[in-house]
Amino acid sequence: MKNNNYNSGELHVGKGSKNRYTSSSFVDDVKKSSIAVIASMLVLATITCVFFAVFGGFDMSTPAGNFPSSSTTTSTTTDNSKPTEPDTKYPYATITDKTNFIASKGGNDLSNVYLYSEYAILIRLSDMTTIAHQNADTKMYPASMTKVMTVVTALDLIEDLEDEYVFSPGVLEEIDEKSSNADMLYMYNTYGSTKYTVRDLLYGISYRSGADSVICLLDYLGMTMQEFASLMNEKAIEIGLQNTTFGGAIGMDSEENQTTCRDMAAIMAYAMENSVCKELFSGVSYRLTYIEMTYFNRTFYNTLYLEMDTSSEKVLGENYTLIATKSGYEATPDHCLVSYIENNYTGECFILVTAYADKSKYAPIYDMQILFEKFNP
Repeated sequence: MKNNNYNSGELHVGKGSKNRYTSSSFVDDVKKSSIAVIASMLVLATITCVFFAVFGGFDMSTPAGNFPSSSTTTSTTTDNSKPTEPDTKYPYATITDKTNFIASKGGNDLSNVYLYSEYAILIRLSDMTTIAHQNADTKMYPASMTKVMTVVTALDLIEDLEDEYVFSPGVLEEIDEKSSNADMLYMYNTYGSTKYTVRDLLYGISYRSGADSVICLLDYLGMTMQEFASLMNEKAIEIGLQNTTFGGAIGMDSEENQTTCRDMAAIMAYAMENSVCKELFSGVSYRLTYIEMTYFNRTFYNTLYLEMDTSSEKVLGENYTLIATKSGYEATPDHCLVSYIENNYTGECFILVTAYADKSKYAPIYDMQILFEKFNP
């Protein structure tokens, strides 16, 4: 017999149901199921926390795959693995600030030390220390020591040291006969020699102190002496010289051609940072590039070694080596010398400038020997 009373266990749904009632037993089942789900979630969360605490979390700093980062902040990184491209405009130029020691005073006053030179300064480059000085900040004529700045300035303009220069004797019509030369007119008149490289001209300047080589180099560059002197003065300002002006590139006396021992030391220090300059003012001999049968084996010799017949070991002893030099001589400043010297054991480098030595051409070498024996820097 059909029971019309709703049993608590029965569920009537749909259009045929007599009400929309949900049984209490079903609600209880749902509650129980919900509690079970929540409990399971809590257990899972607890296990996850324990796992992260023990083993650490996943790295979420970088999105996986190709997904974009949710952050709107962008960062820029610099690729330092690629080398910096060299300056191809002036491949032989070196821009190095060597002015710190220019203002460096102190050191030993040489008033109680007899020197042949009226002006002198000895500087250690490693710590920019003035070791000894005598009238080092008094203006003087640099004579052919000027040509260190001539070469430094020219190297800013030269693109190819092996470029060819064709000599014409008319270029040297106004050369001063009293100036030193590299025999370019002699080689032309005697052997008909006309071809040189730019490197040849530079060695004619550095080794032979050739005024003819200077004029030919300016002819190659397409510049007047005054135009080139202006560039030398600009270079002096760039280096930081305070008491130097140039009226020309050869080094003949003039009111405009003046420097000090301290400034001359700065010029030499700057030049020695350039590997080409260092090569040009070092060594003993240089064989010209274009060797023709008319002047076979034509060679330039470093004036210092040729005329003074000396070696660095004879003058400085076994501790030091004379790396590079440029001498000069004029009636007023007499004998001058700027030198770059290295300690064979410590590697420390020194600049020595002496000027106005009136005894003989050997006087600057004597002064070098006196100073290094006394101070043994």
